[in-house]
Amino acid sequence: MRRGTTLAVLPLVLVLASCASEAPAPDEDVAGSPAGFGVEDRELDSLSLIETAMLAGRVDYSTGVLYKVYTMFEPMSLPDEFQSDVPAKCGTPLIIEVQRNWNRLTPEHRAEISQYIEPLTEGDGTETQLDDVTPDRLDHERERLD
Repeated sequence: MRRGTTLAVLPLVLVLASCASEAPAPDEDVAGSPAGFGVEDRELDSLSLIETAMLAGRVDYSTGVLYKVYTMFEPMSLPDEFQSDVPAKCGTPLIIEVQRNWNRLTPEHRAEISQYIEPLTEGDGTETQLDDVTPDRLDHERERLD
């Protein structure tokens, strides 16, 4: 092999050799946890902890919503497993969720939540049932507005 060809092949051999070697273990910080934080390494706010428990089936929907309301209005009422020092960002999505899903909550949870959030009602005082949006209901609402 000529000298120029040898020099051109040498970087390729070095790259291939480095790819074949084992990857080094991640560095550890002073506390002993791996460097680089995954989502599970960050502390979550109470709303996220509750949502995670709901998705895992450890907390039913109605109870989860009640706990979310406690997070925003009465955090000391939360069970210890859902208390967090990380502040929740905004309560508006929770209020919308409560109003849209009022009919999915148990009567006991509705009574408790209504101390903090009022359900949406129509002019005659009946619940709106926003989750019941059907073509017939839309037609009825259009006629009522005309």
